[in-house]
Amino acid sequence: MNWKEYPENLIKGRESAEATFIFCLWKQPELYDDFARVNTQDDETLKTEDGIFYFSLGRQMFNQGFKSFDNVTIYTFLENKPTVKKHFDELGGYPTVSELCSLVNVENIDAYYDKIAKMNTLMTLYDKGFNVIPNMDRFAKMTNQEVYDYYDYILNSVSIKNTHDIDIETLEIDDKFLSECDDGSAQGISYGKNCPILNYLTLGTPLGDMYMFAGHSGVGKTSFVFENMIIPMTNDGVKCAVISNEQRSKDFKQLLLVHILTNDLDYWGLTRKKLKMGKFTDEQWEYLRKAKQISREKYSNIQFIKMFDNDMNKVKRIIKKLAKLGYQTIMFDTMKSEDEIDEAMWQQLLIHSRKLFQITSRENISLICTYQLALHTLNKRYLDASCLSNAKQIKEVFSEMVYCRPLWDDEFPGEKFDVKPYQLKKDSSGKYSNVRESVQLDRDKKYIIAFLDKTRNDDDKIQVLYEFNGRYNRWREKGYCSVFNEHK
Repeated sequence: MNWKEYPENLIKGRESAEATFIFCLWKQPELYDDFARVNTQDDETLKTEDGIFYFSLGRQMFNQGFKSFDNVTIYTFLENKPTVKKHFDELGGYPTVSELCSLVNVENIDAYYDKIAKMNTLMTLYDKGFNVIPNMDRFAKMTNQEVYDYYDYILNSVSIKNTHDIDIETLEIDDKFLSECDDGSAQGISYGKNCPILNYLTLGTPLGDMYMFAGHSGVGKTSFVFENMIIPMTNDGVKCAVISNEQRSKDFKQLLLVHILTNDLDYWGLTRKKLKMGKFTDEQWEYLRKAKQISREKYSNIQFIKMFDNDMNKVKRIIKKLAKLGYQTIMFDTMKSEDEIDEAMWQQLLIHSRKLFQITSRENISLICTYQLALHTLNKRYLDASCLSNAKQIKEVFSEMVYCRPLWDDEFPGEKFDVKPYQLKKDSSGKYSNVRESVQLDRDKKYIIAFLDKTRNDDDKIQVLYEFNGRYNRWREKGYCSVFNEHK
């Protein structure tokens, strides 16, 4: 449907709204980087012909390195584009551009853009049958997000009124419940292939609950969860998705690629670093093409969603949609504990965490959150909820909480704070006994300690030791260990 065919109330001021936004970009071209996704591929943010023309022309000039759109720059760029130049002149040429640029305030570009986004939201709601026209006076005072929240509130109110999102039942023990217990359905989704000990302690990642895997920046949180949870679950037929507000899809593709090369093809000729450097040999290309085919056959179901801001309302909407599409495990990368943040922000983090839990519980999915600990806790030997700083109240919404850090030099065997790594021996029947067997460590290798701080399925305050090879993102569970807790 052409934008001009919508009711007048929905398109009134459309040209001027797009013009104010676009000529902020012309006035300060580096802002194009902040709106790189506008009108690309399936995006149709801008709808007027003149708006699309000016926006596209400006983006082409910016992409070719022009940082200021003055008279000489524009006509130099248009010199070999007679058709575009003719249309530019028909629209008033440089004098029109100069006048419009003088009228806009670049400081207001986000407000200009939000106005366009709100118009698009209302047009979409109109297309879907929502009766938006009578409320246009109300919407005029709202932002785009407030329009969405308004309808979300109405729909949620209807749902609550009709009791569609609550279950009322007795706590009588019946045959169905006993059968579910016998089937092991109370267990979560297993990630025991690489992490049998940790998986046993937490009974997998729980359905209807949240799992935190926390650590400081650079410790390997994302690499651990993707390699040891998401990929094994995918191999077991579980539909998994990744929502990231920091890393890009290509970062996760590199993790997947090195996994396929080493695990599926037993090829070790490409490290993570070499994959980034490129200049592949013929042999490497042969294995890369094989890996491409395997990714299509085995891992095409993993969905990736890139967040360009920390809008938790968007995260919640995405999780709801993925759950409706049958995704059982969702990795959210990353939640943070910032060192300097005011009390209001901590409260927002707590509120959002509770809402994420409500969605997780209602949709009966497993939500794994990587969590970045605050820098001021970097030197803590024993990791527990105190590392969450002012955000430690969020502990109440997580079922399982694991923190990790590297093994320190003074914790190797024979050192002052020796963590005494061990495995439990198996008895004659093949079951684990309580007899401990020491595990040898190699000082030339890197080790990561995982602190199980909270679980609803076993004892907590347990530490598990991993050997980590960052070149290939390989994790090997070595056994249990005991970290000295100076606060006991």
